[in-house]
Amino acid sequence: MHRTVIFYETKEGRCPVKELLDSLDGKAAQKIIWVLNLLEDMDNIPSLYFKKLIG
Repeated sequence: MHRTVIFYETKEGRCPVKELLDSLDGKAAQKIIWVLNLLEDMDNIPSLYFKKLIG
């Protein structure tokens, strides 16, 4: 199975997810992108890759 992750864009052309990724330090952004790639490529993703976001 292959999925495609599509980031939401506002009517004005802003992309909140991209803005968030751009605001993070390199290591944090890379970790999120790595998990998004897992979502696209794997049928079942172990829950240990997903943590509750706080703040």
